[in-house]
This record gives sequence, C-alpha cells and structure tokens, in this order.
Amino acid sequence: MFKSPIISSGHLENKLMYPHRNPGMEIVLVEQGGLEWAVEGVPEALKPGTVFFTLPWQTHGSMHIREPQNKIYFVLFELLKPYERGAARFQFPKALGFTPTEERELSRTFTEAPHHAWMGSELLQQLFPEMVRRLETGETLERTVAFSLLRTLIADLAQTIRSTPEANGYCSSSVAAVRDFFKGIATELDQSWTLDSMAAACGIKRTYFATITRRLSGYPPMHYLNRIRFERSCGLLRDTALPVTDIAFMCGYNSSQYFSETFRKYARMTPTDYRNSLPELEKLLEINWNHPEARTVDDERRRMKTMTSG
Repeated sequence: MFKSPIISSGHLENKLMYPHRNPGMEIVLVEQGGLEWAVEGVPEALKPGTVFFTLPWQTHGSMHIREPQNKIYFVLFELLKPYERGAARFQFPKALGFTPTEERELSRTFTEAPHHAWMGSELLQQLFPEMVRRLETGETLERTVAFSLLRTLIADLAQTIRSTPEANGYCSSSVAAVRDFFKGIATELDQSWTLDSMAAACGIKRTYFATITRRLSGYPPMHYLNRIRFERSCGLLRDTALPVTDIAFMCGYNSSQYFSETFRKYARMTPTDYRNSLPELEKLLEINWNHPEARTVDDERRRMKTMTSG
C-alpha cells in the first residue's frame, strides 16, 4: 500500500510558532505579512514571497511573543528515515522520485545553505498554492499531481539557493522610496497619514504606491500602516513605562479606546494585559528556546487539526 510522505500542509494565519523541531522537512511560503523566525536562535526576516525551509534536526520558531496578522502556505513531509542532528546528507521519500544523483545535489544544497529564508522564484510562488490546494482535496490523482509539484518546488528552491547568494528583492527607485518611507515612519506615526499623503511623501502616484506596498508587505497601504503602529506600540509597552494613553497618541490612534480595540485584534489581548503578561510570556519564550519541543508525526497532525478547526 502506498504511504504518503506528507505529514501536514495548509494555508493559514501563523499566530505564533514556538521553538520546535519537526519530524520531517518543512517548506513555508509567506503570502502576507512580515515575520521574524529563527533557526537555532539566528533570526531571519520573512516578507511576502519569501520561502523558508528547515530540516528535521533544526530548532526553529518565532522570535516574538506575538506574530501580527500574516498568511502562509506550508508543507511538511517525511524524509526517507530519521536523521541525526547535523546530518550532512539525507534522502527524500521515494514518492518524489529523485535519483541518487539528484538527492546528493539537493541534500548538499540544503544542508550547506548559508541561511533558510530565500525570495521564492515566480514559478515557486505560483505552484505552492496549487500544490497545497491539491493536497487538501484528498483525491488520489490530485495528490499525485501535488507530489509532482512538490518535487518541482524542492528542485526550484535548491536552484534558487545555488544561483542566488542573497535574495535580490526589488530595486527600482520607486520601490526604494516606498521601502525607505515605511522604514522611517516609526517616528512619525502620530501624524494623520492617508493614502494620498503617504504616496506624496514618496513622490509617486497613489495607485502605484498601493501596488508597491502590496508587493513589499502583502497588505494594502492603510492595513500595513496599522500593522506598523501595532508593532511600535508593542515596543513602547515593553520598553517604557509610558501610560497607555500616551502610547496610543504616539502611535497615531485618536483615542485610548480605539487603540485598545485595534490592539486586541492583533494580539488577542488589551494593551494593559499585554504589558502585565510580558514577564511571564518572555520567560515562556525563553524556556521554549532552551527546551524546544521535538514533535512527532502524530503531534503535527493533531496540531494541524487544532489550527484548522473552527
């Protein structure tokens, strides 16, 4: 009887990824939002279009107590057998059909990669959602096609790693202007920014500004601005003793009540609760990094059911 190597796959919002090790190789495509995950404690920034991979022995997880709203596609699959920490070579499941020569090239590429987050090719960004969709149908032939897509994605990602020492990103002057604008806006969040005023600050038309912002962040401009305000408020709640009302106005909210309502949508708790919970939450995060969870195949499948229920 054919045994599928797929442990889990899906399309979801990743609210918080505690440090852990998987029972297989995981590949993630970030569709929306910005994340900061780490492998063995070394942080890597993930923006829309980024592909992130980990091998079974690599501890990885979030560097933050809360990851703001985001959407990812992911697939987790078993390798041919369990491998010890730091294995130099590994084999893929037979269902993927790699030859011994291909496996040597692929495993060397992934084990020797200088980091784990890479800007995905256009092909990978197109095929990843289709692969996940076909895996979710449960139909035999659809899953057969999905395995072929996974094989292609693995090879394409390896080729990206081999041919691109660092992700190139976008380099036009307009894109650079928008990127620099959002990098520097943290100190000007108290202004009443609108789509028109943000576009004007970058010296480009509002429609093009919106297009570039979506490309860089996965969000419409005002949504992305709200995310930046949330992240800034988290930092102030964590690093200062300023009253919540002061933080609200500094981050561009017109009232503490509106700030509290908006903050709750992102963090699932009020600003005051967040500040009061920080010692406990940070201690929990530190404990998890010192003692990462080693998940089994059954653990992953139960976790996936929990994340997708409701």
